[in-house]
Amino acid sequence: MSVTAARYQVDQQRKREPRPVITGRMWSRRSTEHPECVIARVEGELDAVLHEELRSLLERCRAGLCRAVVLDLRATTFMSIRAAVLLAEAKAAAWRAGVELRVVSGRKEVERALEVAGVRPQFQYFPSMSCALTS
Repeated sequence: MSVTAARYQVDQQRKREPRPVITGRMWSRRSTEHPECVIARVEGELDAVLHEELRSLLERCRAGLCRAVVLDLRATTFMSIRAAVLLAEAKAAAWRAGVELRVVSGRKEVERALEVAGVRPQFQYFPSMSCALTS
């Protein structure tokens, strides 16, 4: 079998098999121990596909009549630069609504995206969720 024929067969096989879609999971809930806080969590990759979903999640949290929204990014394995900028925009919108947006990351991939986007100084560093909830 020639290389060309083998490549053709592989391409045909790939077309028949659905490729797994790797997306992040997002959810939010009100803290039971700190009812004035809403916790939002993003798991997996935070790329261009999820920008609108992230924006919607943060808007829903901000509208939840709370004092603070704590965004847990500890399980986020990738963050695009645009997502980092979106977080800065969401922080400004939350501030205008009287809500504080706090970010807990810890992962070097997320921290690097925040640094490269130039928005890291806008967010206080929280080493854990408990610190972010009690601040």
